[in-house]
Amino acid sequence: MAHKYLDGLKGLEIGGSIHNPFSLDTQNVDYTDEKTVFKEEEMDEQGMSLAVDIVAPGDEIPVAAESQDFVINSHVLEHFPDPINALKEWYRVVRPGGYIFMIVPHKERTFDRDQARTTVGELQERYATKIFPKPHSKSQHYSFWTTGDFLELVLSLKLDWKVVDFQDVDDKIGNGFAIVLKKEKAGREDIERLMMEARKLKQQADSHQGNKFRRVVQLAGNAWRELRRNGIGGIWQRIKLMDKWDEK
Repeated sequence: MAHKYLDGLKGLEIGGSIHNPFSLDTQNVDYTDEKTVFKEEEMDEQGMSLAVDIVAPGDEIPVAAESQDFVINSHVLEHFPDPINALKEWYRVVRPGGYIFMIVPHKERTFDRDQARTTVGELQERYATKIFPKPHSKSQHYSFWTTGDFLELVLSLKLDWKVVDFQDVDDKIGNGFAIVLKKEKAGREDIERLMMEARKLKQQADSHQGNKFRRVVQLAGNAWRELRRNGIGGIWQRIKLMDKWDEK
C-alpha cells in the first residue's frame, strides 16, 4: 500500500530498518546513530544496519515546514511517550497534499495484548501536562491501540488531514494496522464515514478482547504471511526475536 501512494515522491522515514525496508526514496531519521537494541537486531539479521541520514528525535526534526512529500514509519509511534506531539510534527513537515503513512502495532496481535487500550483522553492529558507513563517493560511501548482507537485519535486532533486509506491488518507483516493520511481538509462526508468506521472497529475490538481462539487465528495468520515473505528462516528469526524480548 505504501507504494500505491508514495512511489515517485521523496520523504522521511522515522526509525527505518534495513531488514524490513519500504524501498522508497527516503532519508532515515533516528534519535541516534550509535548502537541500540534495534540496530543490534538489524546486525544479527543482515550483518549491517540502515544508515542514519538525520540524527534527531522523530518528533523534533530539523527540516523546514512543508518541505517533504511524505513521512513514513512502521512500529515507531508507540515508542513516543507523546504521540500527539509526534503526529503534529509529521504534519508540520509534510507539504499540502502530502502523506503521512504509518504502520502501528495492533495490541491484540502483539505481546501488548494484555495491556489496557490507550484512550484519546489519556493522550490529550500527556500532551497538555508533559507527564508521561513508564513504557511497558517488555516492548518499551507507551501506547496500545486497536485500529478503531487510532482512527478516533486522528479525528480528535482536528487537523486539515483526511484518512485516504487504511488496513485493519497491514499488508507488510500483518501484526499491525496501516493508516494513510493526506494533508488536505476532510469533508463532512469523509469525517462521518471515518467516525462510523472507527465506531465499528472499536465495537469489534471490544467483542474480541480476550478471545483465545481469535488470538490463535491471528498468530497463524502472522506465521503464514512471514512464511510467504521470508520462508522458514523468517519464522525462525521471529521466534528468536520474541525470545530476546522475553529475556528482557
